[in-house]
Amino acid sequence: MPFEYVYVPLLEIQREIYQLPRGMERFREYVKTLLNAQGDDLELVPMVAMNPMAKEHVLAYVEQLLSMNAEDTAQSALAQAQIRLPSFPEPWKVSLIVLDDLRGGWTNRYTTLFADWAMTERSRANFLRYAWVSVGLWTSELPSPGGIRREVFAQAYQALWALRRSKARTLRQVLRQEGFALAFAGQKPWLEPDELAYTRAVIAPHLDSDHYPTLIAPLYGDEAARSLGYAPLGLSARAGFALALAEALESEVSPEEALTL
Repeated sequence: MPFEYVYVPLLEIQREIYQLPRGMERFREYVKTLLNAQGDDLELVPMVAMNPMAKEHVLAYVEQLLSMNAEDTAQSALAQAQIRLPSFPEPWKVSLIVLDDLRGGWTNRYTTLFADWAMTERSRANFLRYAWVSVGLWTSELPSPGGIRREVFAQAYQALWALRRSKARTLRQVLRQEGFALAFAGQKPWLEPDELAYTRAVIAPHLDSDHYPTLIAPLYGDEAARSLGYAPLGLSARAGFALALAEALESEVSPEEALTL
């Protein structure tokens, strides 16, 4: 049987929270919504990552997503992704969640994305326990049906990859995982051949590193590294991911086949 994902719409709930005045009333409602009826465990897991005290631009972003039927787009994309994914016995839930990297201090984009693949043993245990995939949409990026589809495809693929393997530790492991996820999502290459060759040469000495500060620049580029106080390497934004995608597309193994190896 196909790997089973169940789509759970949460954007309307996010809008209801952001429509409340910014303050303790909103925060208390957020916590109440987040937890189960007994108040002793998480109920809507993806909402842990949202900023409950976000400013008005986040409400506007959520309303924009609802106006463009983002939930329907995500649900349709998930159904398409499942057709191509290998079998796996347990059902998992998937939801869209809006993440604020524009005008809020709640969420750091680079550390959040890093945690998604370099999960600790504790976060992996929670990942398995709650069986829920959060598809983050960032307020700094203009939403589009194509972008939502790619994110759903990529996150569905990454979840199954993580379930079938031990956590990614080295840069080499991360790039392989992310490259096939991007290829599965239909992402188009965005770096020219000469910059890819340059990126490959710069990244090569770090491929077997699992040192967090060392991995940021190869993955996210110099701007991200500097923002976190780490050394730059002369790389453009997401250069490592561009290289990972290029190598996945050049591979004789398809993304679907890579999951079974």
